[in-house]
Amino acid sequence: MNPKTLALDQYARDRRRLNTRLGLVMVALIPLPAILLRARFEPLQMLATVMGIALGVGIVYPGWWRSKHHPCREDGREKRARRIAVVCRTAAFASLVGVMVSWVVGSNVSSWIALAFFATGTSAFIVSFEVEERWKRALQRQNAQTAADS
Repeated sequence: MNPKTLALDQYARDRRRLNTRLGLVMVALIPLPAILLRARFEPLQMLATVMGIALGVGIVYPGWWRSKHHPCREDGREKRARRIAVVCRTAAFASLVGVMVSWVVGSNVSSWIALAFFATGTSAFIVSFEVEERWKRALQRQNAQTAADS
C-alpha cells in the first residue's frame, strides 16, 4: 500500500472515532430540552438553542475537523467538496426545521410551505451526498492509479 492509501485509512479510523464521540455528546444532550423547560425558556428560544447546538455538533464541527485532518486537505477539489457538503447539509437541516415549524402551524398555506421546505432539504441532501460520493470515487481512482504506477 502506498503512503496516501495508508493516510486515508488512518483518516477513516479517526473519523469513525470522532463520529463515536460526537454521538456520545448528542446522547448526553438528550436531557437538554427538559433542562431548558425547567429554566423557563420560551419555545422559540429552546428551538434556537437546541438547533444551534445540533448544527454545531453535527455539521460545523465535523466540517472543521475534516479541514484539519483530511490527507488531501490542500487539494482544491477536496476544499470544494467539503464546502459544498457543509453548505448543503446546513441547508437541509434548516429546511427540516422549517418543515417542522411550518407543519405545526397547521394552515393550508403552511402545509405548502412545509412541502417547499421538504423539497429544498431533500435536494440539498442529495447534492451533498452525491458530491461526497464523487470525491470518494475520485480518490479511489487516484489511489489505484498511484498503486499501479508504483
